[in-house]
Amino acid sequence: MPNERNVRFEEEKPQKNPHEKGNVTFTRIFANSLAEQEIAKEKSVFPVGSVIVREKLLNKDDTAPEVVTVMVKRQKGFSPKTGNWEFFVLDGKIENVQQRETVGSCSKCHTEAKENDWVFRPYLKK
Repeated sequence: MPNERNVRFEEEKPQKNPHEKGNVTFTRIFANSLAEQEIAKEKSVFPVGSVIVREKLLNKDDTAPEVVTVMVKRQKGFSPKTGNWEFFVLDGKIENVQQRETVGSCSKCHTEAKENDWVFRPYLKK
């Protein structure tokens, strides 16, 4: 990803999502400069064009992710039900978009983070 920077190291995360395998997964988070400016804030409001990418690893030493999820903040009115975020799920090789949505399983889960502009904080803490 050009102009992207890793803003999070690998982190152990308890199994919570039925789509994850095993008892623990590991995460790497990347964000473009627009999103990175908001990540450090206590209460974020991400500007249009913010991109957050989460790689899900099954093992801490994995170099390739099992799956990659992406959030893209779109213009006002794009999807009011999701805070104008668009969600993508890609295979671990980042070759195929498996899912693209504004309404569905991603947005349903992310409503829990609605107070923080639909972005979960635990992955973003430094």
